[in-house]
Amino acid sequence: MFEVAPVPGHEAQILKEFTDLTLKCADGLDAMLDILAEQEPSPRDRCGLLADRHEIFAIPLPDCARRRLIVSIDCNAKGRPRALHGTVASSSHSCDEGRRLTTEQLALRGPLWEPQQ
Repeated sequence: MFEVAPVPGHEAQILKEFTDLTLKCADGLDAMLDILAEQEPSPRDRCGLLADRHEIFAIPLPDCARRRLIVSIDCNAKGRPRALHGTVASSSHSCDEGRRLTTEQLALRGPLWEPQQ
C-alpha cells in the first residue's frame, strides 16, 4: 500500500474541492484514491519531473471527463508517497496547472522542470 494524502497544510483546500465536485466526479475521485493506494499511476498520465524529485501526474477521474487529479510522487522518499494537489480542468494545459499547483503547495523556488516527452 502507498500513502496517499494532501500536502500538509493544504488538507482543507482538498476537502473543499472534493465537496464542490459533482457527485459523479466525487465518486471518481474517491475511486482513484483507492487505486493510487494500491498501484502506480499510468505512465501515459505522467507530466514530468519537478526539482529532480517530484514526478507529477494529471490523472483522469473515472466518470468525470472534465477534471484531472494532480498527484505528485516523491521519488526520493521511502515508499514513494503520493501527494494530492487537487483537480484541474481536463485540457491541454492540465500538466502546466499541475506543475503550478505542486510548485506552490510544496513551496519550491524556481525548480527545474523536465516535461514528459
